[in-house]
Amino acid sequence: MLLNSLITLLLAAHIATAHSLDSRHRRRHVRRALKRQQESAAGHWSTYETSTWIPDNPSTAAQIVYETVYVTETVWEDGPSPTAPQTLAESFPTTSASVSGSALTGEIGNVNLVATDPITSSAASSSVATFAASPIEVAAGTDSNIAALSAATAITVSLDSSDLDAQIDALGFTISIGETISIGFGGGSAPTTTSSAPTSTVTASGDKKVFAHFMVGIVSTYAVGDWESDMQLAKSKGIDGFALNIGVDSYSQEQLDLAYQAGASVGFDLFISFDFNWYTIADISGVANMLKRYKDQPAQFRVDDKPFVSTFIGDGFDWSSVATEVGEELYAVPFWQPSADNANNAGLAGLFSWDAWPGQLDNVPVNASMSDTRDIEYLGYLEAVGKTYMAPVSSWFSTHFGAEVSYSKNWVFKSETLWKDRWDDILQLGSRLNFIEIVTWNDYGESHYIGPYNTAHTDDSSSAWAAGLDHTAMLDFAVPYIKAFKAGETAPVIDSEMLVYWHRPHLKSVSCDSTDICGSRPTGWDFLEDTVFVSTMTKSGGIVKVTSGGNQAVVQQVDAGVQMIEVPMGVGEQIFEFTTFQGGYGKTTSNLTISADCWNGIYNFNYHSGSITC
Repeated sequence: MLLNSLITLLLAAHIATAHSLDSRHRRRHVRRALKRQQESAAGHWSTYETSTWIPDNPSTAAQIVYETVYVTETVWEDGPSPTAPQTLAESFPTTSASVSGSALTGEIGNVNLVATDPITSSAASSSVATFAASPIEVAAGTDSNIAALSAATAITVSLDSSDLDAQIDALGFTISIGETISIGFGGGSAPTTTSSAPTSTVTASGDKKVFAHFMVGIVSTYAVGDWESDMQLAKSKGIDGFALNIGVDSYSQEQLDLAYQAGASVGFDLFISFDFNWYTIADISGVANMLKRYKDQPAQFRVDDKPFVSTFIGDGFDWSSVATEVGEELYAVPFWQPSADNANNAGLAGLFSWDAWPGQLDNVPVNASMSDTRDIEYLGYLEAVGKTYMAPVSSWFSTHFGAEVSYSKNWVFKSETLWKDRWDDILQLGSRLNFIEIVTWNDYGESHYIGPYNTAHTDDSSSAWAAGLDHTAMLDFAVPYIKAFKAGETAPVIDSEMLVYWHRPHLKSVSCDSTDICGSRPTGWDFLEDTVFVSTMTKSGGIVKVTSGGNQAVVQQVDAGVQMIEVPMGVGEQIFEFTTFQGGYGKTTSNLTISADCWNGIYNFNYHSGSITC
């Protein structure tokens, strides 16, 4: 078979081993292993070049020498399916070392070294530090499509142990007494990579459910077939039901009738989420009458045989009185603020949170990543009284309504890696959660829809920034996390290997004030980066190649599990290529090019997504 492509990766790993020479004998036993080559039957070769000196009689007065190990890996894409790269390790009586990425750990007596800053120059007269790195090189052949990535780094440090503390501090390290040595080297360049471990641990059991928030207010023209289509797609990705957000529109009841009919046909759970932007806390009978109409429908979601119901806001609403009018106890889990009073409310079974984005509490964007602080606050109040917490998950937030509507709003929350970050949080909290609500299935106005855009919905003017931008690849991304959540595991369950990408439609530097519907960029725009985001989900790892516009192609090896790669954004076509160590391969070009111009005359900080399944 002819080779279509050859990818050569030169991975530099800094492995430092410290050797103390005996002050009396100063003898060194030299053990050198050069070009140790191991060839696997699956077409994967690894060559390890090492140089190691082992002391005979260690002395604390001797020099410490840091040495380098180079690891070279060659992967032949078109041969038999390569196996995952193997790690070769040496064991010594007094010294051991292991490497993971650019971090180093090794055991040397009782000295613990921790790197705090990158080494940039020699810092003391009695110490020498050298750092040399070759740039990333990528070459692409027109016919054979050969891509090569190489990066090599060498570092040598010599320290006089008579003033060890001062010299280590000058080099950007700290020293403490312990059993291990740990050294990390900074100064990495794009692309950056983060990961989730591929292995899982069962931490909980129980009937866990995942719902998606569905805006009924924009589907006045839906037929039962439209409902069934959405439900079948959601169900195929592991979503169990819809939280049906309703206001007081004249068509709400008609659409709920169709939704519950479709839910019974598809086998899909439903519950009503009353939107208290439109309902009032005095409208007890209106809420009760709507619940009485649907509570006994086959598709109605129940917990402990109680009809489940939720809200958007509505703190202080009298759910006990509603239950009395309905004629049975309710399982009410509204979006109310976390407090002891709300947790102890006799009419509630739990609380839901809408705090799915950094800065959401005040609708003021912040330059920070999402955390689980708000979840912990809710859980603290609710677990104390044995009640339920339903946690939110969302992929993005960008809204750009201008003077054309009465509810003008113009901001973007920092959401670039939010979808992965939030799902990772959920899995870590999984043993404390039974219900998750994805925000949302179809709120196009705030750009956090994960369902299809091309449906029979009415336009609230959000088509200006949502039409043509597909988010459904985020459903593919969610599948391994949903499986893990329901199984009570703490890491994604990967059955199908895939790559998912997302990016904005234009550079953030574009100037559109004169033609934009709001006349300015959304608040929070400056917290975002001009970056293309790629996530891989594999069982054994693989190779990713990303070509963003006119930028030089970037090739990155990824480990097993869920990995994130961030690539600088370039104007033009976005091309993605993925080869897995299980033998899978795929290549695609995004349906959306990145532009240096405005989006139809406006600022658009929404995103587009796509995927490759291998």
